Amino acid sequence: MKRTILITSLMITAALFFSCAASRITVDEAYNALRPVKQLELPEQVEDNLVIMIDNVANEGTSYKNYLELYVNDKLVEPNWLVTNVQDTWEYRLKVRPGYYKIGAKYFAYVGWGEDDYEIVSDELIRVRHDQRTIVHTEIAKKPNGEPVNKTMYFKTKTENLAGVPVTTKGAVSTSSSTSAKVSPDLQILMQINTTPEHAKIIIDDTVVGESPLKYAVDRNTDHVIQASAPGYVTRTKFFNKDEFTDKKSIYVILNLEKE
Repeated sequence: MKRTILITSLMITAALFFSCAASRITVDEAYNALRPVKQLELPEQVEDNLVIMIDNVANEGTSYKNYLELYVNDKLVEPNWLVTNVQDTWEYRLKVRPGYYKIGAKYFAYVGWGEDDYEIVSDELIRVRHDQRTIVHTEIAKKPNGEPVNKTMYFKTKTENLAGVPVTTKGAVSTSSSTSAKVSPDLQILMQINTTPEHAKIIIDDTVVGESPLKYAVDRNTDHVIQASAPGYVTRTKFFNKDEFTDKKSIYVILNLEKE
């Protein structure tokens, strides 16, 4: 009986040990250890197709010894470099399978006499494709005493093809269309376009600008027409009069598509 109890206890201890160990990975293990929350039917990627960058982490002044913990799909990703107490930029370069990933981080700052933690999150799952590199970035804004300005901070995401040319952005102004490039920043208004379902094709003024969700800058002194379409859904069109842009820096657009 005692032997049986001992064996059972050892098995439970071993199970707990391996369970804890499975929740921690290194950057180099990411490709084999991580699976997307939702799988895309795309070929596997063998290059660094997911880059996560956090700037203004630590310095020799008030941010001395501040540090990060990065989580992908709730797994702690350990850096593959020697972390110092004054490292400003933390950059994780991962090889992961195409799909959607949950990305978040905890920022630990020494404020006053103790340590406090802050969240860095994304509004939605991060999409990683087989033919593009997804770059997830944030810069920590701090008060003079080194304390982060916001208790919760947010990642911004952009994608580029594997040759390094930007193709679409999320959380920043799109550079994929000539419309944005022709308009002075002072004359632009930023449109945040979300649709149901996601990944609908977005056309603004007869120009395909990408898939939702996305942010796109347009001329604030001109009327605009937005069109969203997706297979199996009725195309939705929305007209914006330039007068709606007065005294606004950005505008939020939600388009719900009905099934055919």
